[in-house]
Amino acid sequence: MSASHTSAPFKAFAALQKGGQLVPFEYVPRALGDHDVEVKITHCGICASDLHQVEDGWKMSQYPIVPGHEIIGNVSAVGKAVHEFKIGQRVGVGTMVSSCWTCKKCQRGDQQQCPKGVWTYNKRYEDGNLAFGGYASHIRLEAKWVFEIPEALSSAGAAPLLCAGITTFEPFLLHNITAKHRVGVVGLGGLGHLGVKWAVALGCHTTVVSHSESKRDEAKKLGAHSYVNTHSKEQLTAAAGSVDFLLITANGIDMNYRDLLSLVDSHGVACNVAAPEEPMKIPAFALLMNSISLSGSITGGVESTKKMLAFAAKHKIEADVQIFPIQQANEALKGLKEGKPRFRYVLDITTGFGFEKANAHYENGKLL
Repeated sequence: MSASHTSAPFKAFAALQKGGQLVPFEYVPRALGDHDVEVKITHCGICASDLHQVEDGWKMSQYPIVPGHEIIGNVSAVGKAVHEFKIGQRVGVGTMVSSCWTCKKCQRGDQQQCPKGVWTYNKRYEDGNLAFGGYASHIRLEAKWVFEIPEALSSAGAAPLLCAGITTFEPFLLHNITAKHRVGVVGLGGLGHLGVKWAVALGCHTTVVSHSESKRDEAKKLGAHSYVNTHSKEQLTAAAGSVDFLLITANGIDMNYRDLLSLVDSHGVACNVAAPEEPMKIPAFALLMNSISLSGSITGGVESTKKMLAFAAKHKIEADVQIFPIQQANEALKGLKEGKPRFRYVLDITTGFGFEKANAHYENGKLL
């Protein structure tokens, strides 16, 4: 165990109830295990998942919630069996903090699907304690879920790669997408802009699909070759069957999946990574008539994440970010809800939390 390890409570911002603001919060972390790493957090990306769970949009929130699963920081302590990380090393933490490593899904590299997996926050460990995320001073977790961050990547630009990055990169791996494929990306937001960057770097002819003309210039700047406004029947007709692989990153209430699937060529694939709060309405014949395969993907396993970070470093791919001090986490979440980010918000934890006394204290599974 490192001499810098501390038993002092970790500071954070947490949602204590549905509809509430994030408030100053502190919690006593679980004991540092032999195979664990403690990370002093410097940056944490804000994901739409944070908003869904803070507001209980998916109807599965367990309060208190400390959001955040796009974490960058420096190792501040290691368990005695950990040799791959050193104190002070810059590392990242993504959407999970533990898995069983023995089930079939873990063994094949899909640890993100492990039935016993523990998400970075809003999930309980087997001992009943809640996991808390990256809107915090520190985090402790299983070392296997800690990732070395390549020197070529900045901390703020790399943070969103730990969720938005792997969420959009994993489908390219799953479907063996190469330069020979024509790729369409639906939505040009926090997920979509990274999907475009991956596709362009792979050498794919890349089309951005959006519901207006407002992002055409941004798509071009990111390297997209084509643009389709779904509110234009002329553009939809002209682009029919123009992509082999359609990555759906948007989940707006006005999504017309019949129009979107018309863009996919025969025997193509449409892969959804968005997580709307309401059921998706997929018309069967839009799939049947052209033998289109519909798939889904959620984040990625350990090896996929390592491949993604290496690819990002090689091609100098980072998220386009706007940075907020951690004290402005509520303002940032409000901006996210209003659709303002271009394209990803990141919290700077190094600015400090700005409070001495927390609104709530959590220890041994209870709010005190």
